[in-house]
Amino acid sequence: MLISFSLLTCSCSFPGEAGGAEEVSEPSAVASVSGIGWEWETPSEREILAVEPVAMGAAVFMDTGVAVLHGGTGEEVWSYLVPEQEAFAAGLTVDGASLLVARGPSSDEPPEETLMLDADSGDSTGEFRVREGFAPWDLWSASEAERVHRPPGVVEEYRPLSVIDVASGDQRWEQEAPLTCEADPGLASQQPDSLIHDSLLLVLVVCSPERFEDPLEVTTAVVALDLADGQEVWRKEFTHESVGTFPSASIEVEGNALLLEGRDLPEAHVINVPDGEILASTQRTVVGMFGGEILAWDGNFAAGDRYDLLGMDLETVESVELSERSGGSLLSEEDVLPLGDGLVSVEGLEEDGAASGLALGFTPWGGAETEVLDPGFPIEAGDYFDRFTGQVVEVPGAVVLVDGRSPDPTQLVAYQ
Repeated sequence: MLISFSLLTCSCSFPGEAGGAEEVSEPSAVASVSGIGWEWETPSEREILAVEPVAMGAAVFMDTGVAVLHGGTGEEVWSYLVPEQEAFAAGLTVDGASLLVARGPSSDEPPEETLMLDADSGDSTGEFRVREGFAPWDLWSASEAERVHRPPGVVEEYRPLSVIDVASGDQRWEQEAPLTCEADPGLASQQPDSLIHDSLLLVLVVCSPERFEDPLEVTTAVVALDLADGQEVWRKEFTHESVGTFPSASIEVEGNALLLEGRDLPEAHVINVPDGEILASTQRTVVGMFGGEILAWDGNFAAGDRYDLLGMDLETVESVELSERSGGSLLSEEDVLPLGDGLVSVEGLEEDGAASGLALGFTPWGGAETEVLDPGFPIEAGDYFDRFTGQVVEVPGAVVLVDGRSPDPTQLVAYQ
């Protein structure tokens, strides 16, 4: 997935330059965590937009730069920073091997520099072309050969997808009309998400009446388009009644498996990407896919949770039951992450009935006791905080917790 984000302090790079990496070994995955291993703060309070795993550890995307941190030590492997007054965009290719970065004096003009950087070393592997009018700053979703552009706007509006050739900057094709659902082509449709996988562009399509009715008949579809010409390759559609709410759904891909799930969907589905065949379906609440397995949740969040790690055949591999989580009103059942030996959970700490901090907890598979680890981020008296807005992500060598106390984070901590 392609992204833009904020960065660590390092003396090895200068604004607009990629800092080359010395020979550093790749860290291994962590199976459990017991405390804080390292911490990081962006220089000059640059804003962290997202953290993504790469082979060396954590790729930290900022509003005016990107840095790769070694997952085992927190040391900066390389970075690419631009002056705060410049426009900047960056994206990680879907295979995690390269980053596309663009910089220039203004986002109203095409970028002056567009580079492809090796994710391991930060070395430039070449330039990519952009053309005015063909989304020169949109690097959010890309492969080594294609990038996908979605015009800005609200989800409910139709925003035509287009595919742009990375090497030439030319637009290969653009949608002439929104995708619809075969179950009822007359229904209004939305395209809330899209993903690149090999030679396919996978598009999530949700179709429902424009005016709210209760119950609401909804069709959710996954449509695979050929990246080269936009022709439809396969589709899978699911129709159900939604009561009391407009529909929402999401897609994610690991390997050749696509997971379609949503709070309003009666079932989650695992689909084989190459041919569109359904591999498995479940009525359980699904948190997501992790390392080729599915994390499912059952329970009343305020009273306790049960999480099961399922294989792609939906057979239970591991399970854990959590007692009532501290700071439960600040969190959701999705603020968790499965590791080899147990489940990591974001914990909102409380003191005298008020929020006092954010930390990670760890519960071994099969265990009932959650160990709340060192506080990652204190919450001072008077701070306004009513919802965790950060990110918890597994990277090689650590589990990273991005500051969730504000919408403009500048800090992260890594648990090991």
